[in-house]
Amino acid sequence: MTRRSRAQMNLPALGVALLVVTTVAVVSVGMADRAYLSAERDADQRRVAVALSERLVGPESRVTARANVLDAGAASRLTASRLRTLFPVAEGKEVRVRLGDRTLAVAGDPAGGTTIRRLVLVENRTAASLTPNLSANAPTVTLPRRSPRVVVALSPPAGTDVTVVRANGRVVLRNASGLRGTFAVDLSRFETATLAFETDGPLPTGSLELTYYPAETRKAVLAVTVDG
Repeated sequence: MTRRSRAQMNLPALGVALLVVTTVAVVSVGMADRAYLSAERDADQRRVAVALSERLVGPESRVTARANVLDAGAASRLTASRLRTLFPVAEGKEVRVRLGDRTLAVAGDPAGGTTIRRLVLVENRTAASLTPNLSANAPTVTLPRRSPRVVVALSPPAGTDVTVVRANGRVVLRNASGLRGTFAVDLSRFETATLAFETDGPLPTGSLELTYYPAETRKAVLAVTVDG
């Protein structure tokens, strides 16, 4: 067999080898592209999930009482539309927000995606009342717990006028002809409030009722899932 004959016989084998190499190269490039796109998508999902979780628990968030403390009432009112309105970083993404074993809001239909979990406090406020018996000589009362507000219900007995109410020295109510009725007063949520009443007579039990809103907190896990 001549060299030319052997070369001609090897041409089909060479062609097959080149086809195999080309096919493997195309498949490898395709797999690399898909892996790159998947990694890029995962990184974007993680970026959005981290940013959204930080904004949810931030001090300026509409669903927190303070940094990393969720307001239970505000969090329970979170919806898909409010989520996208309050936190634009979630726009265009499939998002789920869970608190413990409860889903707070779902925007879209996240099937997988990236989940970021944060340990947070959840604050719940319930009403509590005081009906103190105040003498004219010591007309002050300190709330047992910190509260962001207090409702003052005044019905002084005949012959007693309350003209000024102070909270930690700050005038919050004033009426020179006498205060009577129910008044809502904002307080600092960072300090315990002492209320002082300027009165020309006693305020016996039943003539003053104070309703305040102490906080109870618990730990929970906030989970933010971002897909798409």
